[in-house]
Amino acid sequence: MAELHIIGHISSAKNFKQSHLLCKWNFYVGNGWKIVSGQEEGQTQESCDIYTNNSVWDHPIDLHYTTQTLQNSPKLLLQVFCRDNYGRILFLSYGIHNIPLSPGLHILECHTWKPIGTWKDRLYDKFLGRSLQLKSPSVLINTLDRFEIFTQSVGTVIVDLHILARNFDKFGCQL
Repeated sequence: MAELHIIGHISSAKNFKQSHLLCKWNFYVGNGWKIVSGQEEGQTQESCDIYTNNSVWDHPIDLHYTTQTLQNSPKLLLQVFCRDNYGRILFLSYGIHNIPLSPGLHILECHTWKPIGTWKDRLYDKFLGRSLQLKSPSVLINTLDRFEIFTQSVGTVIVDLHILARNFDKFGCQL
């Protein structure tokens, strides 16, 4: 079997209007992929650098997969939240990024966005901090389901990953 090791960290966030951010993350794979070790989901701590007003998380990631196919390779789904002045945790944005399969260091810039709705939804968001959220964020994994969503750009999450690939050539997978 071919093996893929993903080692790295969710580094930081930039270009968000809010401070005191935290990030929930999930790795998704399709049929033919099996996790050997590691956690496929987690959450960073809440963070805010007082000098730059950006969040620095450095949250570790360490996964090991086996596979016999390149189809449905791992994807990373990010959900960014903030704490407001009243101590409430508010949803800010989603981001999704395909995990590169080529060995080496990869610095991923995952641009995040939030769904926007009617003018009434936008007023709720502006004055009450109540953003629209998807009932099931896992629907974002399938690229065909994302075409009907109207969105607004929010910020960028930086993810540093070291990719180790083994035996992909034995299964006809040239990386």
